[in-house]
Amino acid sequence: MLKDYIRVLRPQQWYKNTLVFLALIFSGNLFSLPLVWQTIIAFASFCALSSSVYIINDLADKTKDKLHPEKRFRPIASGAVNATTAVILSIILLVIGIYFSLFLPTLFTYSALAYFGLSQLYTFILKKEAFLDILTIATNFVIRAAAGAYAISVIVSPWLILGVFFLAIYLVLGKRRADLTLLKNKASSHRETLAKYTHELITQFSAIATTCLVITYILYVFFGTHNALYLTLPIALYALFRYETLVQTGSKTARHPELTFLDPRMMISIAIWAILVVLIIY
Repeated sequence: MLKDYIRVLRPQQWYKNTLVFLALIFSGNLFSLPLVWQTIIAFASFCALSSSVYIINDLADKTKDKLHPEKRFRPIASGAVNATTAVILSIILLVIGIYFSLFLPTLFTYSALAYFGLSQLYTFILKKEAFLDILTIATNFVIRAAAGAYAISVIVSPWLILGVFFLAIYLVLGKRRADLTLLKNKASSHRETLAKYTHELITQFSAIATTCLVITYILYVFFGTHNALYLTLPIALYALFRYETLVQTGSKTARHPELTFLDPRMMISIAIWAILVVLIIY
């Protein structure tokens, strides 16, 4: 039972909340212990809030998840965790997330509330609207990144907003494409918006998102605060190309981006990129 309660929190999805650390790193404050601690609190707050959101989403999608080849094994869909317990757990996590946010600047608390509110709009309304579903998820990624800046009271860089936004769109489009491949003609019965997406359309959108992402990163590394970051460009492009290869070859990584961390080539490229970023900035 404990394992099921842990699974319902989806801790494997918490990697998304590491976006709050971007502002800390790129603002040059990585070795400021007070700000590091504030960012850790911000991370904990978003982990609690995101788990609360995931539980509500699983409750709302319980019936459809039972028909999904992978999602039917989720604790709520499989019946391992009952609805009443799930609701109580979601409320507790929401309270914990908001409580942690109160230790940080007010703008962070507002961001946390905006994230939770937008997530509810997505769960009950926007996830049924084609294109809006993708943009909503991308916006929530941006909220996480901006919240990291608010947590340590630094200016939210437009490069941070654009980079995270286009990266999120790229990842979500990859997931939609993988869903179409997995579910085939049953796709629309699991998610209404998949009836309006085609492989060709998603491929075109993905090309646009990739182009915008690459251009944004190129402009940042050459015209941003730290010009020497252009040295990271080949590594960043390799990581992007490697991920696209995994998606195109039908890897489960497209549906579960957290599996990226199990791919040696991706991990090595991300590690090299991170080391170069820290050496250049600091």
